[in-house]
Amino acid sequence: MSSQIQDFKLPNDWQNSNPQTFEGLASSLEQIHKNAYTASVKAVNKLATIRNYLIGYYIVEYEQKGLDRAKYGEKLLKNIEARLNTRGMNETLFKISRAFYLKYPKIKDYLAGKSATPSHEFETPANRIIENLSFSHIREIMTVEDSFARFFYETECIKCCWSVKELRRQIATNLFFRAGISQDPKKLLQQTVSETPLGYGIKEPFTFEFLNLPARPFNESDLEGAIMDHLQK
Repeated sequence: MSSQIQDFKLPNDWQNSNPQTFEGLASSLEQIHKNAYTASVKAVNKLATIRNYLIGYYIVEYEQKGLDRAKYGEKLLKNIEARLNTRGMNETLFKISRAFYLKYPKIKDYLAGKSATPSHEFETPANRIIENLSFSHIREIMTVEDSFARFFYETECIKCCWSVKELRRQIATNLFFRAGISQDPKKLLQQTVSETPLGYGIKEPFTFEFLNLPARPFNESDLEGAIMDHLQK
C-alpha cells in the first residue's frame, strides 16, 4: 500500500474505537481534507511536470526525424497550437517543454524505467526533480544557464521548501554567488549528503553591494561589522 493511501486508511481497531466528541469529529474531518488536498496537489504537479517533459520529447523527436518536418519549419509550434486548439496547449508551453527536455536528459531514462543515476556528483537525480519540484519551480530554475548553479537552486529549493516567489527572489539576487558556492563546490555536496540547509546566516535575499561584502558565505557578525564601518565613513 502506497504512503499516500495509508494516509487515508481507517484507524487501527476501528470497529472498537471510542465515540468521538463533536470537536474530535471536526478535527478528524479537517485533517482528512488537508491530507487529501496536499496529496492531490502533489499528484497534479507531478503529472504536469511529466506531461510537459513528454511534450518536449515529442517535439524534439519530430524536429529531428519528422517525415514532413520541412513543411512547417520555424512555424511548427504555432501550427501545433492551431491544430490542437486546446486551452493551455500553446506555443509558449511548447517552447518551455522543449527546453525542459533538452536541459534534463536524465529524466528520459527515469520515465523509461531505466537507471537514471546522475552522471556526476553535482546533478540532481531525476526522481528528486519529478517528486519534489513543481513545473513552476523548474521553469524558474531553467532561467539559470550554468548547470552547477541550477544544481544549487534545485538542492536548496527542495530542502528549504521554497515557494516559486522565494525561488525567483533567490535567483534574482544571485544567492549562488552570495553564498560562495561557486568558489567552494564541495560545501554544497557536503550539505546535500547531510540533507541540512546551508548556513547563510542572512535568510532574506537582500543585496549588500553598498557595504562591499565579498561574494562568500557571510553571517550576522559580518553584516553588523560592515554596517558599522559604513556608518563611520
